[in-house]
Amino acid sequence: MKKKSTLLIVASLAYDGIDTGEQKINHILGGAGSYICLSVKHFNISSGIVSVVGNDFKESDLKLLESCGVNLDGVEIITNQKSFYWRCIYKDNFKERITLETVLNVMENFKPIVPIKQREPDIMLLGNLHPEIQLLAMTQITNKPKAIILDTINFWIEKYWDTLEKVISKVDIISINVEEAELITREKDIEKASRILHKMGPRYVIIKKGVEGAELFGDGKKYCAPAYILDKVTDPTGAGDCFIGGIAGYLSEINEVSFDSLMSAIYYGTSLASFSLEKIGTKNLLYLSKNSIEERIKNIKERE
Repeated sequence: MKKKSTLLIVASLAYDGIDTGEQKINHILGGAGSYICLSVKHFNISSGIVSVVGNDFKESDLKLLESCGVNLDGVEIITNQKSFYWRCIYKDNFKERITLETVLNVMENFKPIVPIKQREPDIMLLGNLHPEIQLLAMTQITNKPKAIILDTINFWIEKYWDTLEKVISKVDIISINVEEAELITREKDIEKASRILHKMGPRYVIIKKGVEGAELFGDGKKYCAPAYILDKVTDPTGAGDCFIGGIAGYLSEINEVSFDSLMSAIYYGTSLASFSLEKIGTKNLLYLSKNSIEERIKNIKERE
């Protein structure tokens, strides 16, 4: 029997507060790691996550993540502190997201320890997380993965740029949105921004454009991937995490990293992200079928 490819995820497990205008929830399962786990469960791979939670993290939520087939040996539980908490409000029909609170809690002094059995992954995914944690996790890897994939957001770019720049220099794939690309490169033109990002380290650059899809740059080529158009967006909070989780899951399953494989991977990421957008938090991902994901991919391809 062929051995499954391995994916190591380094990402936050947290609780979120979300105000969409129509709905407001102050405490819901969140963090990039939760959305990623619920995305990669649809792929035939062996995966593990490195993260930290506090004494408020529910046992039922840990069991939910475990049910995704993701190994939780790398999740540290700190009993005298609370979990990472993030709260936001969306304005003007989701055109603007305002972060109201980012309380690092257990994340503030977290020193990740990658389990010995997970230190030779085929793919490594650095989810949206403090860049110091990303950097420390990378130093524990004892092989050269086929790809190290990076996701980040404005908060880390603005607050911890010096460390994040080091992380970017060591990764193979970076996935960020238009606003984040401009913040890093000071360049509004996407193609020019991608060239600057290439020079910083990554071989492949994915720039997300919301309802306009995403653009992939690498190996001297460019690909414009369409989005899946929804009648109504309910909550965009974890969409980027599902997107990168789908990409990492697909690349791990086929165990190949190339421009062409990334083109295909983006379809899976886009499909998974679209489901996340339809309900608040992780709700729409809990009972999602592989057939539903494939059906949306078919729909996306028909739009090209």
